[in-house]
Amino acid sequence: MLGAIDGVWVARLPALKHKLSLDNGRLGIVIFAVSAVATLSLPLAGWLAARRGSRGPAAVGLILASGALAGAAFVPSFAPMLLVACGLGSGVGIADVSLNAHGVELERRTGRHLLSPLHAAWSFGLLGGSAVTAVSAAVGVGLQAELPAVATALVLITLVAAPRMLPGTAAGVETAHLALPRGPLALPAVLMFCAFFVESAAMSWSAVFLSGPVGASAAVAAGAVVAYAAAMGVARLFGDRLLARWGFGGLAQRSGMVTCVGTLLAILTRSTVPALIGFALVGVGCAAIVPALFRIGAAMPGISQSAGVAAIATAGYTGGLLNGPTIGFVARGVGLSAALGLLAVAGAVIVVLGPRLGSRA
Repeated sequence: MLGAIDGVWVARLPALKHKLSLDNGRLGIVIFAVSAVATLSLPLAGWLAARRGSRGPAAVGLILASGALAGAAFVPSFAPMLLVACGLGSGVGIADVSLNAHGVELERRTGRHLLSPLHAAWSFGLLGGSAVTAVSAAVGVGLQAELPAVATALVLITLVAAPRMLPGTAAGVETAHLALPRGPLALPAVLMFCAFFVESAAMSWSAVFLSGPVGASAAVAAGAVVAYAAAMGVARLFGDRLLARWGFGGLAQRSGMVTCVGTLLAILTRSTVPALIGFALVGVGCAAIVPALFRIGAAMPGISQSAGVAAIATAGYTGGLLNGPTIGFVARGVGLSAALGLLAVAGAVIVVLGPRLGSRA
């Protein structure tokens, strides 16, 4: 559900950009607003889930984000679009923390590693939402028809599904606060910053890149998010196995290299098929490293689980927060293709620094 909201949103960013006559800088501000409010919602989400369990806040967050998604279809200008972005960010932030807390409790109860498959479910939701948008664009369904219809369906599914979640699952919600990474957490925090920067940037800018520098149609542009999400979702199903086989150092090296290759393939060719393949490779590169870093933060010797996860999450959200304005305003000066080269830079940092964490699994 959360992935579907993200998928529809990012796949429709090119249409919203065109409708509101936004340049890359202003579009970057809109993307920044979503991430900023989602980050600032962390303490509120933790407070709600600690007192009510994760089930209720998850439903509230999903309904709030769905309502904002519907509202995006009707905004007339940049300023109202920022308000919608803030509503979307708050809903996504609340739901994200609550659902991860639910996943932590499920891991505790079952004694199994579930976070990577649960993050895969988000990726498949991203795939579904972006695929719906690609089909809608291909058959000529506009924003004002698609977004309210999708939002209504999401709300109805939430109302049916949320009561089936486990009640009273407040485990791990004390981690839902902002914390500065220090000491042994500094290195995994840097890696999480880079991983989230790549993940958020590829998700937010891939469709814009195809509709802009590549010159693809709206349906094909939305296909960039489809390719990215599908590849990430499949790779995340195997993430825990790959971590156990290669250790974190080996996983980080391979993830970073695949990210670099995918990014360079997309931006150097500026052609439709290579760009779609490139963003699919970026999805593979991002897939396993984020859940692995959360687990490393929680298990860092001498540091409490809550402090470790909070510091890693803060670094990751900061990376996601900065991708919008950074790429948007760099693109103003040197073009979007060159600006997306920052994804390859982040991937290279992961290649170089990842092995320093050794073979942790």
